[in-house]
Amino acid sequence: MAVSLALAAASCAGDDGADEAIDDGPDETSSSATGSTTSTTTTTSTTTTSQPPAVAAAEVEGPITAGAGPVVPQPAVPAPDDWVTEEFFVGGTATGFEAVGDLGDDGVWDVEPADTADYRTRILVRRPPESAFSGVVVVEWMNVTATEASPDWAYLAEEVVRSGHAYVLVSVQSLGVIGGEPRIAVEIDDEAAEDLGEDADDLTGGLVNADPERYGTLAHPGDGFAFDIFSQVGRAVTDRADLVMGGLEPTTVIAIGESQSAGFLSTYLNAVHPDAGVYDGFLVHSRGGGAAAVSGSFSGSGFVEDGARIRTDLEQPVLIFEAETDLTLLGYHRARQPDTDMIRTWEVAGTAHADAHLIRAILGGPRDGGVGSFLGCDAPINTGPHHEVLSAALRRLVEWVRDGTPPPTGAQLALVEGDPVAIARDDLGRAVGGVRNPLVDVPVVVTTGDPPPGVASERGEGFDICALFGRTLPLDTTTLLELHGSADDYVAAFEASAAAAVDAGFLLAEDAEQLVAEAEANRALFG
Repeated sequence: MAVSLALAAASCAGDDGADEAIDDGPDETSSSATGSTTSTTTTTSTTTTSQPPAVAAAEVEGPITAGAGPVVPQPAVPAPDDWVTEEFFVGGTATGFEAVGDLGDDGVWDVEPADTADYRTRILVRRPPESAFSGVVVVEWMNVTATEASPDWAYLAEEVVRSGHAYVLVSVQSLGVIGGEPRIAVEIDDEAAEDLGEDADDLTGGLVNADPERYGTLAHPGDGFAFDIFSQVGRAVTDRADLVMGGLEPTTVIAIGESQSAGFLSTYLNAVHPDAGVYDGFLVHSRGGGAAAVSGSFSGSGFVEDGARIRTDLEQPVLIFEAETDLTLLGYHRARQPDTDMIRTWEVAGTAHADAHLIRAILGGPRDGGVGSFLGCDAPINTGPHHEVLSAALRRLVEWVRDGTPPPTGAQLALVEGDPVAIARDDLGRAVGGVRNPLVDVPVVVTTGDPPPGVASERGEGFDICALFGRTLPLDTTTLLELHGSADDYVAAFEASAAAAVDAGFLLAEDAEQLVAEAEANRALFG
């Protein structure tokens, strides 16, 4: 298959599947050696303790200059020319955890420190000029479903750049660092990989195999240590801002993770964050119904599959973003929970777990469901408002953290009980309820999170990745005229719907302007 399949698969998967974390710890030489990984200008330093003592100090080294340059995870949306992109190595001793008692569905999980192990991983930092810096740093737990990927950067790069936030990608799990067996196996076509400037092996074998000269000293003891590694990186962002942030002074650090990474963040919130206290807020993006085991497994023993909610006694804000697919195919309906003073959930109508925007972030081009052909998807994939509403979610979360203004409360999507559970739909096929958007309420196409007919959506062997990308259903000219009257009426209704979504807090004015421009271009559809 083409490389785009691997990149898309890396950023989207359900709660099931084998997690093949490598449990053998690194030897002492590989975890502490500096060797030829840096030039003579590289700085090595140890963090000071400004965060709670539950988080150990870590060493930060860089910027890294050896080898062929950083392996940049896809989707690799470029930052502006005046931004700085640098890579650092972070290492030290990480602590694993073990559960104390049962892990209940209320998320109030008690854990205690278990084994310790040396680690050495990388972070990729994108930061704006000092004059543009907002003080916010967004830290993404990178996804390793198939290869290491940064789906949230793909969805949020526009909002991050225009708001002046810095962005940190963390190779926090073992597959991204030293390779391993992916949860979704893919074949990567060498020629397609070369088109993107990648080598096929670079995308599947971990950093140490992608560029041994640059990454040969990296080591990862297994995903049970990933939680503490993530804490130590978050601490390094503030404690060593002189190095990691190039002297920028962060005031707010936000954690984010999508799909598989959201499952790990759910466990992090329930078991580790209450003691670590490193992050100021969390954007939990497209989680399913389960949460990772504290041992680092994403299936089997210790994996909390049925209705793992986020604990409600947290002192830092959590915004949970859910697409239609997440509630149904990925089982989030089992983990639904009421909003609280510190938790908001947005269930977004017209969205799929992954969509055309994720591929557009790699290939470029307009909003077009036909880009699903690069995945082998015959039917047009979802072209809905996932990107736009997620951008609003990040801005609302930052406001919540910084000035205490909570995001608006979003209505739940209406469900039809059954086996499997389904989204309730109107006569056009649009979802009923949920967070609304002009692309949904004033449509020229209908976007859903449901897989096309005939696409294998049972997780496990034979699962078709296209099931996660939803559908776009065309509306013919006759239907458009019946719905909207004329092209003028359609544009006017679209503008009013966009303004209402902006006023409600679920759409940003900048994105509304772009959507209205797209609506103007849709006049041609009315004949």
